Amino acid sequence: MGPDRILIIRHAEQHGAPGIDGDGHPDGHSLTVRGWQRAGALIPFFCSGQATVVAPNAIFTSAVAPGSESRRPRQTVAPLHAVLRERGEVAYDERFTKPETEALMAEVMTRGGTVLIAWEHSRIPACVAALPDAPSVPSEWPNDRYDLVWALERRGSGWAFTQIAQRLLAGDGRV
Repeated sequence: MGPDRILIIRHAEQHGAPGIDGDGHPDGHSLTVRGWQRAGALIPFFCSGQATVVAPNAIFTSAVAPGSESRRPRQTVAPLHAVLRERGEVAYDERFTKPETEALMAEVMTRGGTVLIAWEHSRIPACVAALPDAPSVPSEWPNDRYDLVWALERRGSGWAFTQIAQRLLAGDGRV
């Protein structure tokens, strides 16, 4: 049957400052300090029990591989995954590289409940397009927005699309 809800986020911030890995070492493929702050803030965002944003049953993030070196999607969901894993409440999958959107979405459709996907922003519309009876979504994720959630809610055989503003950090926008 597939998931009831699919939530898609862009990896957290990378622009404007050099990235750092989880140990604080410079790394151009990692999040910035602000990105790490957003990653931590996603825990209460997804675990607060709000009706529109609930803790996922499965998390998908892109694999690190040649041509897909960025660690940012994985790092963005790492703190949330750690909390949910301790509770025994989440499956985690990082098998697919960024270009493998069709394979990713085929696997997403084998899951139930709520699925969270953290992906590279330019490929998120392709992820949605790979769904059966895909809804209409913007053709591009806004280049300067790290604070959105694309929410896809099952409606019969198709999907209803909404955007949710995270509003977690100073300067976050509205939908």
